[in-house]
Amino acid sequence: MKKYWKIGLVAVPLASFVLFAISHEPPSPFIEMEVKGVKVDSIGQSPVVFLADKEEKKVLPIWIGLLEANAIDKELKNITSPRPMTHDLLHSILTQAQVKVKEIKIVDLKDHTYYATLYLKLTKGVIEVDARPSDAIILALKSKVPIFVSAKIVDEQAILLPPKSAFGERYGMRIQELTPSLASHFHFKGKKGVLVAEVLPGSVSETSGIKAGDVLTQVNSKEMEGVQDFEEIFDSLEAGDKVKIFLFREGKFQEIDLFLRP
Repeated sequence: MKKYWKIGLVAVPLASFVLFAISHEPPSPFIEMEVKGVKVDSIGQSPVVFLADKEEKKVLPIWIGLLEANAIDKELKNITSPRPMTHDLLHSILTQAQVKVKEIKIVDLKDHTYYATLYLKLTKGVIEVDARPSDAIILALKSKVPIFVSAKIVDEQAILLPPKSAFGERYGMRIQELTPSLASHFHFKGKKGVLVAEVLPGSVSETSGIKAGDVLTQVNSKEMEGVQDFEEIFDSLEAGDKVKIFLFREGKFQEIDLFLRP
């Protein structure tokens, strides 16, 4: 009996230590993301690939080349080319050489350029190969392997998505949070504002001159610090109101009057 009693005394603190260690496990330096699609941004006419986390709480836009965007779009839609394209050839070579793509990681951002690493599994082990994110993403889709992004990059550059119920536009404007990456892309050096992602055709926002790519800094003299500010002020307005919008577009600030039709 004493023997079991002593074992119990040892087991209790040991279990407590294990639970403490699990609860204080450091967060992963990488977050698994999924490709949600590609789109051409309306201002720079450059293709963008969108990566979202598993919970679809954040999305990371990465500007890429047209050929790579077409290749990613084909993979997402399961469209095959009649003859092998460059990425098809590379994937075929790796397969024939019995080299497997284990995973890819987007590891760094320097001077507005993202850096990725391919992890290739050989018979002797795993090797790391430097790659452009677009090329790495295409190979990940072809090989059906995970895509990981540095947690630091996600924290600093990803766009925080609002709840699905909040995706509705306000008077034809669909807006999103302005990340440092997006601000840099649109040459906006201010600290407060929200980005117009889309303007619905025929809406009062379109007829008033609002355009996709505009950075709204003030609405009726209220500074726009985020999506919530934008939604709150527009939800307080009524049909027939005139709204003064201060915005940044193509390197210049300007003021636009938005008339809310009854």
